[in-house]
Amino acid sequence: MFLRLIPQIFFHDLTPILIAIAAGWFLGKRWNVPPQPLARASFYVLNPSLVYISLSRSDIGGAELVRFLGFAATVPLTAGMLTFLLSRALRLSTLERTALMLTAMFVNAGSYGLGVVQRAFGEAAMAWAVLFFMTNNLLLNTVGLLLTFHGGGRVGWRQALSLPALYAALAAALVRLTRWHPPEPLEAGVALLSRGAIPLLLMVLGLELSRARLENRRALIGLATALRLAVMPATAVLLARAWGLEGPAWQAGILESAMPAAISGVVMAVEFGVYPHTIAGVILLSTLLSPLTLSLWIAWLRG
Repeated sequence: MFLRLIPQIFFHDLTPILIAIAAGWFLGKRWNVPPQPLARASFYVLNPSLVYISLSRSDIGGAELVRFLGFAATVPLTAGMLTFLLSRALRLSTLERTALMLTAMFVNAGSYGLGVVQRAFGEAAMAWAVLFFMTNNLLLNTVGLLLTFHGGGRVGWRQALSLPALYAALAAALVRLTRWHPPEPLEAGVALLSRGAIPLLLMVLGLELSRARLENRRALIGLATALRLAVMPATAVLLARAWGLEGPAWQAGILESAMPAAISGVVMAVEFGVYPHTIAGVILLSTLLSPLTLSLWIAWLRG
């Protein structure tokens, strides 16, 4: 019964997501459309709108929120610890270790994850997915930068404090606490923008993938992909049980943890010279294989 669900899940839940990614990939390949303008529109306008609408209209609060944030923070930190120990055991170089840790710790929780969670488990899981995305993004822009930048940690915190989605989350928290809402036309405008976030994010992912290339470090790419798609989601299941997650929080948390490696890792790799082509290869391979692994996870989470 479990295996019979896989083709249906693949077709119903993942095919629409893959079509949007393929549209971006086609634009990049056919007309060499650069991803930067669309990525900036997502980063500064559409993503914050989605974060605000999802969190301000959700009923998340109290101990359940604390447990989920604890889970979302410990997943990448545990992945970092495990990959650090593995890299030491395999006697990897510092740069190889950093590449392995970046791709294992940080997932594509935004452009890919939000779309898949929404399609697979609906709006009830979306607010939890947004919280996971924000936590992962904050850690990427702090801990991730500290992994790649060897001259001090101040850059990471400055980068984190410049995230527009962070201020959108704070605005949503203020609305929830004060029970005051902006005038209806303003909130309707933000809601309208939020509906464009996921399609544009998926197209940006396709544009980025159209530029990715595999290179000769195939063993490292294969190891990182296996860790990202198999080992780390299984670890997340144990952590989710330890934190007492259930319902939509459980579904969103596990599914986000099973996403492929984060596109943003390439930006850091290029900036600091940490095998950018290797990291791009992990992102490409893990994204190409992810529809198969995600179908399995969705079937399991529904079972």
